[in-house]
Amino acid sequence: MSSLNHMGLTVSSIPSIVLIFIWFCLLRWVRYSGWGIAILTLIGTISHEVLHAAVGWVVYAKPTSFSIIPRRGKNYWMLGSVGFRNLNIWNSAPVAFAPLLLAWVSWLIFNYWTQSAFQRGDYTSWLVSGYVAAVALFSCLPSHIDIKMGALSALMYGCIACLVWLAIFQFHR
Repeated sequence: MSSLNHMGLTVSSIPSIVLIFIWFCLLRWVRYSGWGIAILTLIGTISHEVLHAAVGWVVYAKPTSFSIIPRRGKNYWMLGSVGFRNLNIWNSAPVAFAPLLLAWVSWLIFNYWTQSAFQRGDYTSWLVSGYVAAVALFSCLPSHIDIKMGALSALMYGCIACLVWLAIFQFHR
């Protein structure tokens, strides 16, 4: 097999990539269905909220509430939530963007389950693993509330990173 890039993808990876893309598009298509999307992505919602809470606990944001009960907003469905007592500029970005770690989980599922199931010809496992990888990918996306909550903190960290980069690489010439 000829390698498509440094990540070890081969031509035989294409069907699995297409499968996950189709599952992901299906999840995006039904995202406004309320209970339908809540049931289809339950494990992803639990993972998303657990990551918020776990990182919040680690960075001392003091999680106070946890819910995976879907609620209807104005133009959206909120599939879950975690409340915090001590969010500040230092810890809100890590807490808000913690579910992005699910993208890595999706990659692991794709790499170690989806592709091998397809290559073995185990198409039932292949379809299920594609669904699980797509749910992990779908659930890693930050909500508009997550983005609002972590934006200022992320901007601060970006500015600090730029200052450090300038100090290390620009002033040492």
